[in-house]
Amino acid sequence: MVYPQFEEKVNHAREALKRASRENIIELCKQYLAVLAEYRSKLYELQWTSRTHQRSTSGSPEDPGLTRKTIRAAIENTTKERHETEMLLLSFTTVSGYEAVEIFNRQKYEGHGDWELRSSGVKSAGISGGDLMTIQEAVDLAGLIRREEYVAQNMAQTLESSA
Repeated sequence: MVYPQFEEKVNHAREALKRASRENIIELCKQYLAVLAEYRSKLYELQWTSRTHQRSTSGSPEDPGLTRKTIRAAIENTTKERHETEMLLLSFTTVSGYEAVEIFNRQKYEGHGDWELRSSGVKSAGISGGDLMTIQEAVDLAGLIRREEYVAQNMAQTLESSA
């Protein structure tokens, strides 16, 4: 462990994200990103302190628990987690009209697998009449469906690992 108090904070935020609901997952992603940024900053600070300390005491052996290699590995892992979480958050918050149609068709939303993006909105070819969803409504709904899928997937993985 490089920074036990921060690692505990990171683990707590990660676990909260795993137990997220569709309503709070965006906020929990943002909180997790903030904790990761704070932890990463502390790791860089520790890396710099470790280098400075090593230069001033070049004859003494380095603390084996806080080697530069250990600190670097923690920074790389934190950077990887941050990138994955940023991509997850982006997938929830930036859905195009085309992606919304793909999601609706994959999910057979409202029992239809023939959703189309039109200049005036999104509509299922199987629905007669003027029932047209605005592109913004479709994008918002598709983002909600993505969040629901992610939460359901997390719940299934949690149940599998606890069984």
